[in-house]
Amino acid sequence: IAEKVSVENEIEYDYIIIDVPPSFNSIVRSALYCSDYYLVPCTADVFSSYCIGLIGETLPIFNEDWTQGVKRSRNLSNKLISSKGQPKFAGWIFNGFDKRKNPGQSQATEIAADAAHKDKIKASVEKHLIKKLKKSVTEYNAAPPFVSKEPVAKVEDLNVMAPDSILQAVPLKYLSKVPPTRGVLARGAWSAPQKALMNNMSAEHDKLADYIIKNLV
Repeated sequence: IAEKVSVENEIEYDYIIIDVPPSFNSIVRSALYCSDYYLVPCTADVFSSYCIGLIGETLPIFNEDWTQGVKRSRNLSNKLISSKGQPKFAGWIFNGFDKRKNPGQSQATEIAADAAHKDKIKASVEKHLIKKLKKSVTEYNAAPPFVSKEPVAKVEDLNVMAPDSILQAVPLKYLSKVPPTRGVLARGAWSAPQKALMNNMSAEHDKLADYIIKNLV
């Protein structure tokens, strides 16, 4: 996430969010080089906690490569170069999980398997990312004080709603106002539980936006 960016058309943006694939290819490295912060989306599976550890191992090497490159650069006085290459971990997002209201519960919670995966990711974030970055990266604060092992947002599995939102080019906040076009409900209407989930997840997106505005400055 890069902030306060002025582009060639002279329009100044408060934030620019870059969506990248889950790898360290040249596109991802370029995005990290020019970003101030990065958020890590994690799904409820065995790979997420493992990949969190890979980020903790790779970022210090990434920072060292950038530092060495800047030292070899002939543009040492360039303020843009000196201000980049220091991406900070801004937290992680738990998404694609399911919730269920069990007997005796007043509110639905993550199903047991998804809750177990969340706990593993939290442990990996704390041990293999936050602590690792604080110890290994000394040139800048790669894990700011506001981050913790807890997810900054939790987005449930939206099933047919997410692709329908993309297909119709209608934000999730307003999707309940238009009929669905996919799945068994095509040409029908959204159910009450689906509308409730849309509203809840829209509120979660707003919460994430508030978190970014408050902390990523």
